[in-house]
Amino acid sequence: MTTQTKKFIEPWDIIGVQMQCKKCSASRLVSGDTLRTLSDPHNDALWKCSTCSNSWTVPQTYPTQTTLDTQVKQFIRMVARIQAIDEQLGFHLRFELRDESENK
Repeated sequence: MTTQTKKFIEPWDIIGVQMQCKKCSASRLVSGDTLRTLSDPHNDALWKCSTCSNSWTVPQTYPTQTTLDTQVKQFIRMVARIQAIDEQLGFHLRFELRDESENK
């Protein structure tokens, strides 16, 4: 007999988002109003790491906002919208989490 345990997270379980720089490992954890501000299309806080200036969502060769930056911000806003409309949905939306023992 084989058993398997699966882990799921629901949108309303998400109370914040952490970003960790791939270059210097500095991290930023945001939630609440700060998360809403971060997802504003005109906010440039995700463009680069505030510690080492490594490019995050906007490559250093581009002086203006890119599609990558827009997509990250749209994802943050989408999670908030799903949380807001959950009661109206006829299903529960859950995301399965990778087992920690699996390779990345």
